[in-house]
Amino acid sequence: MASLLLTPEQRQIIGHPGRALLIGAVAGSGKTTTLAHCVAHRERQGMPARDILVLVFTPAAEQVFRQRLAQASASRHVQVATYPAYAKSLLDHWQESGVIDGAAVYLESAEAVRPYLFEAIELASEAQDADPDYSYDLSNLHAEILLNQMSRLKGTLAMRRFDDEPDDELAESLDLPRGLVAICRQYERMRCLDYGSYAFQSEQDLVYDALGILSVETGGPELPRHALIVADEWHDANAGHVDLLAHLTTPGTRIIAAGDREQVIHTWNGADPRYMGEAFLARFPGTERLPLTASFRCGATLSAGAAALTGQPFTSSRTTDTDVQVTTYASQGGDNGSGGDGNSSGTGNGARPGTGDCALKVLDALMQLNQASADARWNDCAVLLRDHHQSIELENTLIEHGVPYQTECFSSYFHRVEVLMLRGILHIVQGTIAPVTTPAEVRGVLRALGMFAGLRYSEAEWTDAERTIARQPDTLRDFHRGQLTRSDEGERAPDPVTRRWRERFAAVCDALIAERNQWNAGRLLQHAATHLNIADTTRRLFVHQHQADAVSRSIAGFIAYAARTGLDAGQFLAALDKAQARSGALKKHAQRLTLSTVRDAKGKEWKHVLLPWLARGEFPDARAEPGEERRLFYVAITRASDTLTLFTPAGEGHPYVQAMRLAARPAAAVRAARAAPAHALTAHTLPTHAVPVQAAPRAPTVSPQLAGRVYLDVPYDEKDAAKQLGAQWDNIQRKWWITPAMPTRLFQKWLRPETGRDA
Repeated sequence: MASLLLTPEQRQIIGHPGRALLIGAVAGSGKTTTLAHCVAHRERQGMPARDILVLVFTPAAEQVFRQRLAQASASRHVQVATYPAYAKSLLDHWQESGVIDGAAVYLESAEAVRPYLFEAIELASEAQDADPDYSYDLSNLHAEILLNQMSRLKGTLAMRRFDDEPDDELAESLDLPRGLVAICRQYERMRCLDYGSYAFQSEQDLVYDALGILSVETGGPELPRHALIVADEWHDANAGHVDLLAHLTTPGTRIIAAGDREQVIHTWNGADPRYMGEAFLARFPGTERLPLTASFRCGATLSAGAAALTGQPFTSSRTTDTDVQVTTYASQGGDNGSGGDGNSSGTGNGARPGTGDCALKVLDALMQLNQASADARWNDCAVLLRDHHQSIELENTLIEHGVPYQTECFSSYFHRVEVLMLRGILHIVQGTIAPVTTPAEVRGVLRALGMFAGLRYSEAEWTDAERTIARQPDTLRDFHRGQLTRSDEGERAPDPVTRRWRERFAAVCDALIAERNQWNAGRLLQHAATHLNIADTTRRLFVHQHQADAVSRSIAGFIAYAARTGLDAGQFLAALDKAQARSGALKKHAQRLTLSTVRDAKGKEWKHVLLPWLARGEFPDARAEPGEERRLFYVAITRASDTLTLFTPAGEGHPYVQAMRLAARPAAAVRAARAAPAHALTAHTLPTHAVPVQAAPRAPTVSPQLAGRVYLDVPYDEKDAAKQLGAQWDNIQRKWWITPAMPTRLFQKWLRPETGRDA
């Protein structure tokens, strides 16, 4: 690394001599790159790579950080890990060393945790002091609530209070139902057998369990000694992560933490913007704060829009602008996939009107981008989705027009279990698995049907069934009659809920077979979804309510697509087979468009970003926390460098797009951004052995008013409007509030006179 193009802010950070440093960064400000160069700089000064630890929050961030280390010429031996993965490595090492017994079973998924949750619910309901006002139901929605609450209790370390406080006191102080607190207590009693001994363990337990081992006053295990700990994505940290970092810190350890408080999108796990400020300073006294306020990624227009959206300083270091366009699509089109059956899809989440028009508008925008210059490339483009269920219409449009694409961090709709199940129903109607004949594709369809039918097969039985049906496609009839609809299996007899599902499934399939020559594929699937009550089924099968909702919407979207084709079952299955083959061929292109969800896109960037379906109920999601939805939108728009295209329904104002004040961006603002000397790019030549050290000024003290919450006077009948704009509810003060960083002009009518600020 002979030379670098650095801002003064970056040079200050890389050469900072202090023991602890907290960096407040905006999106695209080179945060991860700067941290990687901090690591490389310490290595050049003689620090061994094995003594350096980099902690990140997500696997995607781990991937990006490793790339940045390579670009900075840092050693491949630098350890980079997520917090749970690092905690698991500690627990595994202690178990191998005989310090603890460890976990008898590690549960890989939320579905695997569910039986233990149900047992805890039953035990709590049978207690003499069970809460008479609490519903101890054994539903997946209840299981999701419990998982989320325990994750938060552990992330915030509030679970430690369970050792000393009774349920009623905990319930009152935590503002939780006493019955829920009792279930959490039962669950932990089942799980934690003794010090360092666990009956079972899942990812949400790892950091908490490691901290439990480290909390003993004497006789605790030794920890690795790290000369430098770099904490990227610190905006996603919770109290558990802060505590882990504190345990790893010795008098000789240097700490560098960096994040963007506007990218806090993991509040479900206790993440809090305060860990990007006063809470960090309180835990690590003497910490100095330095900013990264100039984005290398976002041009002046987008930077000004992000600043207006968030209320935080956000400028641009680019010499070229980021073009921001808002495109409207038809919000009414009747393409709801009714297929002539006269009923909704039965999923509880019908395909949104205008879905097809939005996909076509996205295609038009992509084609224009691809034709704008001779060096335009598909892999410079990304379409970011709020959830993966939105990809169905878009994938079909791309396939139809031959646009090469790849799905990133989620499966193409062809391979999703809910779509494979629907395809399986049509195959049953046809009486054959054909035209699908490859073992892998047969496996997907059969196992999807088996999952919804609660079929309990061994791996050997599954393999045998898949091979048989792949060789003899018509034997699908036997699998349907002999297994999927069987309600009396002796020792394998299904539970009452599964038995009722199989009985309904048999009746529905009989009805569909009788009508297969009269109804098209869309109407067949519509009837199946309605009469199988798929909404309830997905909630039974998928623990997380948000996941169940996404699956339900995916089902609705697939049915709508089938209805629009007008094809019969056989024709539709053949068309799907051809489309899947074309999709596979398109994904082999060297240049491919990226389809990703916003959450999976965090930490990444593209020249051209398109953000479709910015409709109320879709994005922002009506079921999600409004403040986090706004931050998700911030993450989405700040992935773009050259162009950002936002797609909103015609005639429907979008709160986040309006907050960006795009129409109020005069050319003078762009010129002013160019003239800002503090953020202008500066060429700086560095010797390979050192980075010049500059005196790092202490960050200005934040006033108590700005460090806290800004409370609002919101009348009850206006609470939904305040919530939609991003206000949050304080259960202790019983008031709505916003962070000081948020633009107060959006909340002006609810601000108290003494807290009003000039927007």
